Amino acid sequence: MVKTDLFKRYLWLVELIYRNDGITREEINRQWSRSHLNGDHECELPERTFHRHKLAIKDLFEIEIVCDRHGEKTYHILNRDEIDNDEMKTCLLNNFAFNSLLLENRDLKHRIVFESNPSGNKFLTTIMEMMRDNAVISLNYQSFHMTDAARHVMEPYCLKIYKQRWYVIGRRVETNTMRTFALDRIKNIERTGDKFKIPENFDAEAYFADYMGITVNENIRKETIQFLARNGQQHYIRSLPFHQSQREISQDENQSIFEIEVRPTQDLFNEFLRFGKDLIILAPTWIADKMRSICSAMKTNYNLK
Repeated sequence: MVKTDLFKRYLWLVELIYRNDGITREEINRQWSRSHLNGDHECELPERTFHRHKLAIKDLFEIEIVCDRHGEKTYHILNRDEIDNDEMKTCLLNNFAFNSLLLENRDLKHRIVFESNPSGNKFLTTIMEMMRDNAVISLNYQSFHMTDAARHVMEPYCLKIYKQRWYVIGRRVETNTMRTFALDRIKNIERTGDKFKIPENFDAEAYFADYMGITVNENIRKETIQFLARNGQQHYIRSLPFHQSQREISQDENQSIFEIEVRPTQDLFNEFLRFGKDLIILAPTWIADKMRSICSAMKTNYNLK
């Protein structure tokens, strides 16, 4: 069995037990008999194979599968909380589960509508390899504001996806400043032959912790922003927060007041605008004024009185 197939089987087993916390071997066998990964059409996952998979999963993913022998023997993820708090592992399991469902239910393909991703995805593997090798890269980049592509030399520190677009973030060598480049605007990438050492104190999540979106500007001070959401929009904002700092201060049957602590950039203002008249900035005043100015300009665009 090729390594790729084994890796998929490990993911299948982790996702199955994670999704069905407290699953029996009988149920695991039943699910395995239906899996698209079961190329030999086995009636069950052999006991020895099952335990080899458990050991490999612990070694590869640091995920431990344990058996609860009280009553009916059931299997659980011992360190489930670690998965819940690890976005990469959660994303990996969710994507794998969805892809598996599609393969096992091909007749549903015409009933599922996807969002397309920009073409920059073709550079994703290349950049990840260069990040792994700490390789300094040279890229030709054409922003939406430039008529021609420009050459940049950078040290790729991390990747982030936002609004269906991938971005690479790192130190631009020419200016010794942090820069963000959208992969769909990169024309080509080359290795320079140089290596770099990522700063020991760099943490991708911490780098974006004070922001909503992809824009980082340390010249903007952190603000405590309060806003009111109404007409049902509060439910959407509650279920999909603007930022990890979001908390709900008050609510009644018609509206809610939320609070977030961020450095406000245009990405945040764009999200506020998405909710139209059903989101009102309460504090601070300068952000309310900023939103009022944006709305006024929009009104002018439509020649409304």
